[in-house]
Amino acid sequence: MKIIFFLFLIIYPNSVKTLEEYSIEISVKEEQENGTIIIDLLSYIPTLTNSNGYLIKFVRPCQNLYIDNQNHNLIRSLKIDREEICPYEINCLLNCNLFLQKSKEEMKLIKLKINIEDINDNKAKFKRRFYSYELDENLSLNYHLQLEQAEDKDLFSKNFYSLNISSSSSFPFQLNYNEENHLLELILINKLDKNTKKYSFELIVNDNENEIDDKCLIELNILFNQQLNSYPPEFEFKSYKFIIYNFNQTFIGQVKIKNSKENNPIYYRLISSSSSLEENFNLFQINEKTGQISFKENNFQTKNLNEISSYQIFIEAFDLNYLSSLTTVEIYFNFTNSFLQQQNQNYFIEILIPKLFQKKTNLDLNSNEIFLKENLTNLPLTILQLFISTSSSSSFSSLFNISMNSTTLSSMELNSYFYLKQINDDNEQKSFELILKKSFDYEIMKLIHLDFILNQNNFTRKSLTVFIENINDCQPTFNQTKFRFQIKENSHFPFLLYTFQAQDQDELNNIQYYLKTKG
Repeated sequence: MKIIFFLFLIIYPNSVKTLEEYSIEISVKEEQENGTIIIDLLSYIPTLTNSNGYLIKFVRPCQNLYIDNQNHNLIRSLKIDREEICPYEINCLLNCNLFLQKSKEEMKLIKLKINIEDINDNKAKFKRRFYSYELDENLSLNYHLQLEQAEDKDLFSKNFYSLNISSSSSFPFQLNYNEENHLLELILINKLDKNTKKYSFELIVNDNENEIDDKCLIELNILFNQQLNSYPPEFEFKSYKFIIYNFNQTFIGQVKIKNSKENNPIYYRLISSSSSLEENFNLFQINEKTGQISFKENNFQTKNLNEISSYQIFIEAFDLNYLSSLTTVEIYFNFTNSFLQQQNQNYFIEILIPKLFQKKTNLDLNSNEIFLKENLTNLPLTILQLFISTSSSSSFSSLFNISMNSTTLSSMELNSYFYLKQINDDNEQKSFELILKKSFDYEIMKLIHLDFILNQNNFTRKSLTVFIENINDCQPTFNQTKFRFQIKENSHFPFLLYTFQAQDQDELNNIQYYLKTKG
């Protein structure tokens, strides 16, 4: 808006003698009727006794707002749906600028900020009408089964959940809604009845205590003499701690579960307490399949971290049966001060990667990405060279040391895969080779993050990402080995008998099917 005014003043440099600027901030509830008066300019501008003689216009059209045709000092609104204008923001603001011109010599600029307040005008809705879960008969007490919650477009509405149990037999679960962590769960409070094969009930949601918003049917099928997939995934650690040393760093770390099974994939998602929900979701993200946590692009650099030392977030891991568990992730910031950085600017780390381990489309000896095929056989293998140099005015101290860390591998795993071997030692440059001791399996691990740190002070660092490339090393398998079909006589041909589908862990999508007959 200021650009338009500056242009006006340039065109008429001797015309406009006074330019007054006003800032007005008001709040308006959504869903008010068309034509509702939201502001009377006479109430906010003391010098504006009436609008007669003033030309009042929006600098540019303002969404859902218009000027009264009869009384120009009144600003009216069309019906405003907050969820349509701001579907994802907690604070919904409309910024509109107006100018009032009485003559070529007098002009007023009004900066109008309108806060659209949310009202409870939407009902909570479940995504599905029916949910089915499979549970093992030997579940232990205090077992938690997470349920999918209803969606409510109203950000600040408070939902209440209840159960309608139709079965006459005792119901061994208790419904629990943790509003702070946004979790809806069934908790096993009594042992499962050996004679009950299924529990059916309605889950009801309402955002006041009288009227039902929506309901869905839930069915719990009890599996007897079967232990498979009956327990929730378990994280390797109850809590994780990651430290951020570099302001330009985007990757934070990775969480994993113990003993993941290929036939029961695990997914990860970020959850948080209600007080920091918006901030954490705007700042962090997690890969739902790998559990890798990172900063959202550009958001981390725009934060003012001078007064922030750490963040705490919660990660949930769940499988296809909606069995889940939580872990806590603490993220600390350790940015170096300018003095210590200056002390370490005399040292430099360079990494040289052979062309064999680079992408052909981006051959750069100084790249920070290396590509290795899975299941390499010619091991041990040198995969890069690392050079540490010092300026001519300084030399390496006796306390010189370089360490290798990883946010995706434990220290034991790191030492089992890699070995950093020193090949040159003098006062101006030291060189190392990174040797790969054993190969990676793409189906287990797809990438590794490495950090080379000088003197363990975290000031001189070099980061590297190792990408594991997939090869066709797994045989496709059917979910069963024998099939039997019954075909009725006088059937009309051709007709679909069965659709065969094989699973290939290589994920290369190059499976070919053919028939082989006996005799």
